[in-house]
Amino acid sequence: MSRERNDRRTHFEPARLLLGLCLLAIAAGFAARTAGTIDVQLRYLAGAVPVALLLTAVVSVVTYAVRRRRDRRCPPGRSGD
Repeated sequence: MSRERNDRRTHFEPARLLLGLCLLAIAAGFAARTAGTIDVQLRYLAGAVPVALLLTAVVSVVTYAVRRRRDRRCPPGRSGD
């Protein structure tokens, strides 16, 4: 892989994946509630949104800390990948 192409590569963000899956599940819960498939109170579904955001924030902070620690250990000239 050329150096130029490697510089453009983006990192995998677990927090984004987690947030997407959580919000997708919450949206499915709202849709199922509207269709009458499940009987869940609205406050539980609405309360799940801040919980998903907090969980995503925790995962983001942990990911940042792990990457920062890994980059410190990596000798100069290596990307750590």
